[in-house]
Amino acid sequence: MSKRDKPPSSELASAAEVLDAQLRRFESLADQFRRAPLNSEKSLERASKLLRDVAEQDGVLNESVSALVAAVAKTRDRQQKEADSVNAHAQYLQQRAETFKVLLERYGALGQSAAELNQRMQEFAAQRSQEQSEERNAALLSSLDGLQERMGQVADEARAVVDQAEAQDFADVGRQAESLRQQILSARNKLGLLRKGIGAP
Repeated sequence: MSKRDKPPSSELASAAEVLDAQLRRFESLADQFRRAPLNSEKSLERASKLLRDVAEQDGVLNESVSALVAAVAKTRDRQQKEADSVNAHAQYLQQRAETFKVLLERYGALGQSAAELNQRMQEFAAQRSQEQSEERNAALLSSLDGLQERMGQVADEARAVVDQAEAQDFADVGRQAESLRQQILSARNKLGLLRKGIGAP
């Protein structure tokens, strides 16, 4: 990455860089002051000048330390704000996962009801294939009526699952429940036609 492409330093990094540079200058001036000869008027004046420079640089260094402390505090506040936001979203994630679990349980129960209907339809088909008589037709109609009633109940359950899924913004589950509901209603309509064929009034 070229210097031109290098992203700008953060406030914290900039403050740390400035403090580091100011500290190096302070150490250099202090070292020069300690090493300065003190054996002539000129050297004494030069040492006094270095001492003033050290004191001035010490003040600058203190300002840089304060700036870094402020940048650290601001960084801590930013971190805390992000952490609070993440925690809040994590709680929302947990809530959504629990809502989805409940919805899946309802959809699973719906699947079991559909399997039950399928079994009952097979039993109905087996009854219908037997030799017909007035007594058998009456039993067949009774079985058909019970099956149609149960189909209506399961279709209503599927509608409730669809509504819940849409209200809670789980479109995939809603589409699956609606598809199952349509299949049940279609089968129920076909049974209605069979009922007429059996000779019901």
